[in-house]
Amino acid sequence: MRLRVPRLKWHMLRRRKADPGHLRANLGAALAAGAACEVDLRFSADGHAFCLHDATLDRETTGTGPADRLSRGEIERLRQRAPDGRVTGEAPLFLDEVADAVRRRGRDGAGLVQLDVKAAVDALDAARLERLRATLGDVSRRFVAGACDWRMPKRLAAAIPGLQAGFDPLDFYPRSMPQGAAAFRALGERTVATAPDASIYYLEADLVLAGLAEGVNLVEMVRRGGAEVDAWTIDADRPDLRTLLGKIVRAGATQITSNDPDILAPLLEEICACA
Repeated sequence: MRLRVPRLKWHMLRRRKADPGHLRANLGAALAAGAACEVDLRFSADGHAFCLHDATLDRETTGTGPADRLSRGEIERLRQRAPDGRVTGEAPLFLDEVADAVRRRGRDGAGLVQLDVKAAVDALDAARLERLRATLGDVSRRFVAGACDWRMPKRLAAAIPGLQAGFDPLDFYPRSMPQGAAAFRALGERTVATAPDASIYYLEADLVLAGLAEGVNLVEMVRRGGAEVDAWTIDADRPDLRTLLGKIVRAGATQITSNDPDILAPLLEEICACA
């Protein structure tokens, strides 16, 4: 029986790992392909959400220092950097540009845009929440807010009608991974109990694999309420990529995050067709 091919999510809007993050061309390509995509959000000094992973500007842009000290106008004069440090011709991408791109594709596009808000939940004051609500507007249901602190997506979803909420239990386990089947089962139960209303759970791929090795399918545990599951992050340079992807697919993941979606797409099709 052919397995369902998981949706691919373009991490930081990347098609290939060497791409700079948050490129406008890649946003358009992901939306046209019906893929899911993820953008990291920081706030400018005057409250505009823009796409940046780090708390400082140095690695990803031509700017320096904390990202939240510059106004939108100052940020728009910066240029993005590629992972190798190369300066591109593009200014940082703002959330209103992302929302407008989604709006141009129509309200019924196949892919979701994940908003990874890199701010403390207490930083989401009434003014910022209102700006986010107005920015997403009539396409808010094409977005999902994801975080390791469930209070963040829960607060955003309550303030923005239609916005979905996702949860990542990354803070619930050590980087050495849980030990033993009982610990994995307890983690799965805690994940669902913490975020029972999540529409999608983000599970580290290595966590899923470690659980399977102990006889515990965390994907299956958290999907019992009908939620989706994203397994992150699987790139083309992972050792034994085909075997790893096969295990993730058979575990039931509905989405896979990757910096190399162009490379993984045909491999996933082949794996699911041959199952």
